[in-house]
Amino acid sequence: PWLHQCFGGNMEISLIGWIHTILGTLAIIVAVFNIVTQGFINSKNNFGKFYIIATIITASTALMMYKNGGFNLAHILAILTIVAIILGITSEKYNILGISKYIQAMSYTGSVLFHLIPGIAEVNKRLPIDNPMGLSVLDPINISYYLIFTAIIGTTILIQWYFLWKKKSIN
Repeated sequence: PWLHQCFGGNMEISLIGWIHTILGTLAIIVAVFNIVTQGFINSKNNFGKFYIIATIITASTALMMYKNGGFNLAHILAILTIVAIILGITSEKYNILGISKYIQAMSYTGSVLFHLIPGIAEVNKRLPIDNPMGLSVLDPINISYYLIFTAIIGTTILIQWYFLWKKKSIN
């Protein structure tokens, strides 16, 4: 009730919604920190482990939410996120044609984008409180943000691949 009063009804979120939102936000923050400080996300450090677990929980809880009219793009992205995480974990364990590190980088870093796309739509649907920016997933403002973050994540993956290639050529 107090959230409803504070935010004029725009912030009605279920318990699963809050868990999803908080863990998803923390996962993105941890992923960015991990990429900036270590260059990659991996399951061998605590930040990487947290990211992977929080991401799986976030994607799983997304599959439980149907407030916006049934199965939609957010659910597809949740499935892609789970697939990306499984691919990342698998590529850490097994050497797949000598490209496992590249697959790991693409999978884990790409999963950050899968978090961001529905997150952007949700934030823009709710904020600013008195005049939300994007009421639809396909609002032009949301599309602009999707493109910006896709370019940032795509560039990050290419930089990661470059450093992996450079490291491989030095060894």
